[in-house]
Amino acid sequence: MSKKEEKIYKKIKRKITEADHFDGGNSFEQSLKDSMNKTSGMVGDVLQSAGKPSVADYMKAGIPEDLPPQPQVETIQDKLDSGEPVNFSDNGVFHTPIPLQPIKYKQAANEKIIQNEGSYIVLGTDRPKGEEDGFGALGSNRANSIDLVVGRMSSARGGKGPKGSDTESGVSVDNSYFADAARIVISQLTNIDKNFGLASSNSDSVGRSGIGIKADAVRVIGREGIKIVTGRADGPSGFGNSGETNSLGGKISQPAPTIDLIAGNNTGNVKVWGGLFQPVEMIPNLQPAVKGYIARDAFRDLGTIIDEIWSAVYTLTLTQIKYNAILGSDPFRPWVPPAAVDACASQILFVMNSLYQTRVNKSMWEFNYLYPFGYKFICSRNVNLT
Repeated sequence: MSKKEEKIYKKIKRKITEADHFDGGNSFEQSLKDSMNKTSGMVGDVLQSAGKPSVADYMKAGIPEDLPPQPQVETIQDKLDSGEPVNFSDNGVFHTPIPLQPIKYKQAANEKIIQNEGSYIVLGTDRPKGEEDGFGALGSNRANSIDLVVGRMSSARGGKGPKGSDTESGVSVDNSYFADAARIVISQLTNIDKNFGLASSNSDSVGRSGIGIKADAVRVIGREGIKIVTGRADGPSGFGNSGETNSLGGKISQPAPTIDLIAGNNTGNVKVWGGLFQPVEMIPNLQPAVKGYIARDAFRDLGTIIDEIWSAVYTLTLTQIKYNAILGSDPFRPWVPPAAVDACASQILFVMNSLYQTRVNKSMWEFNYLYPFGYKFICSRNVNLT
């Protein structure tokens, strides 16, 4: 059988069930082979009667150069079954080239681009959007940048790409810090917060060097620790007594620039219900972080104050019991002794007993939250801040 006949035979063989295939021994398989051999013989007879070379003659002479390409198969499994190579596929399997949307980047005159498919490394000047934007558009010679981008305009039109990207001619696009899939930009002079649309805070960067990282998910992983540090370096050489400067040679604010962790990109105020006397209360969304040791010491001091109040109430209770016992010794008013006994018993059962329970609960609260051996210690064992 020829390769084409073998391919047809294998395809039919996959479609039949195992029961049909083995029913009655190999009768079905043998019948199929006989039919294919008969068909091959009939084709050979037709070629011979017409004076044309037979299939065997073609096979002996080799495959002609003008033979049309083999029709595309449906799946990779079909290619493997028919013996076709898959290493040079055009569908991206095993990191082979894939057909991409013809999206072209509008290259500026001073930019050098390293590109492979949809991945870009652009060496140029600060350019958040088009050629008219950024410090590079102002002609600054101190706004050099490196822009690493993948998936230009991938989120446009709900993930379909910009208009015209599905045509043969394609479409040309500029930078988009919001529609591009992922980006790392390094710039010598830029407005990094404005370019990425970040909420305003006390640490906004204007006209400074900056590094921006944006993607659907960003992970920073350190096997032996991560440090997020602001401020000047500790004792660098070559800067004299003034210490390290910023990228423009200016002073760095002291004692330390702030670190803002903003979830939801919102630094405004939040309206909450404050009660009957203050129906609406405005709470700032961006607030200072709490230092663990100081918070621990504050709660310990509060615990000491609670102990002092507890001691005062306990002393007052004992004094009142003694006083009630003295007043209860009244032979002239027979109703006073029973009332004094009831008052003393109530103070012992409901006041002193509650004070003991409060003292125990307060001690357990300190053990659980304010000491390292507590199972709910308020200080983190892994994250530190200044």
